[in-house]
Amino acid sequence: MATVSADKPRYVTLKILMPNHKSSETEILIHKHLSENASEDPRSRHVTALLDEFQHEGPNGKHRCLAFEPMGATATSLVDYLTGNNPNIELLDKNNPPEEEYSDENDSEEEYFDQDNPQIIYSAVRYPKWIAQKILGHALRGLAFLHRNGIVHGDLHPGNILFSIDNIHTMGENELLQDEASTKIVVRRVGEERGRSTPMTLFLAQYLHKHIKLDSRLVIKLSDLGASFWVDSPPKQTETPIALRSPEEIFGQNIGTGIDIWVFGCLMFEFLTGNKLFSVIKWGPDPEAQESADDGHIMQLNEIISPLPDAMMELWPRSSECYGPNSEALNPFGDEDAYVCDSIEKKFHNEKLPEIDDEEEAILMSIMQQILVYDPKMRPSAEELLKHPWFADQEVDGPQQAMD
Repeated sequence: MATVSADKPRYVTLKILMPNHKSSETEILIHKHLSENASEDPRSRHVTALLDEFQHEGPNGKHRCLAFEPMGATATSLVDYLTGNNPNIELLDKNNPPEEEYSDENDSEEEYFDQDNPQIIYSAVRYPKWIAQKILGHALRGLAFLHRNGIVHGDLHPGNILFSIDNIHTMGENELLQDEASTKIVVRRVGEERGRSTPMTLFLAQYLHKHIKLDSRLVIKLSDLGASFWVDSPPKQTETPIALRSPEEIFGQNIGTGIDIWVFGCLMFEFLTGNKLFSVIKWGPDPEAQESADDGHIMQLNEIISPLPDAMMELWPRSSECYGPNSEALNPFGDEDAYVCDSIEKKFHNEKLPEIDDEEEAILMSIMQQILVYDPKMRPSAEELLKHPWFADQEVDGPQQAMD
């Protein structure tokens, strides 16, 4: 984070792009296009705004530098500091959100899902329902703004969903200084001399979570449009995290705004349970590893969501290795028994947040079932989803509107 000297000095977050990176120009053009249309749509406040951009020449070449509004923490990181995940933080009341800021004096003692060892699943780390609902509602508003302007986010995941900081520009620099002692890493090159472009020191990210106020003024925004693209000019390959890929991405079909909507459906399950909907891991960069990950993902789609249509099964060259002649699941990975996943209905019922009663469970399950369909043309748009009472009743969009 940096400060900008001007008539009204302010803090900004700098994103320094790789030199001569092809997507850099697209990202800047997209941000400029959004800036031109932001004033017409109050949902624009749910996408981080580009404030300025400039060029910096370094040892690796010329870098485009983008200046954004500062944000507090990601939806991935902040959850570690909530009650139940950190016993030293006061309980969050869904009906009376607290005004105080949150501290990180002690690390969470909760255990997590180990992505490197998928057999080990620990107790869930999750948000209270009122925060989960705001995350989803605000993310959906951000998607609606992007899609209305012909833009696909392309890399939606909890790490690109950010919490805002209230009144950051009134804080002194000492309040925001990074704790170098706990985040500094000295770089040592093994076996080779240090190159002129090799950094001597690295600093771990230090989120500003303690400056976030989880109250009625909370605003959540989508960030990082580095993988975004125009609807009419999709890339050959997307940056979607492997377990959040839509069926059309897995099968190499045409893509559009539907890939964002699919991810949103997966994130609904994740934020309302604390667990990922799909467990997909790629064990290496080679084609065989990709095929193995795809097979596991497709089998989970078939078991968790619904049986794949025949036309989609025909696009899957290894389907006969995964399913027998009577559609029985086989195990392509060599173990004796095939692992059969529970359906999304059963998973959600067993893993949902305790605040969700049976009536609300049915409502949420209906929304996810509408979203998580294999044909992207049949998925509801972000605009249509916002009309649903579960999202529409949260708030009326507008810069002066307080959130309940």
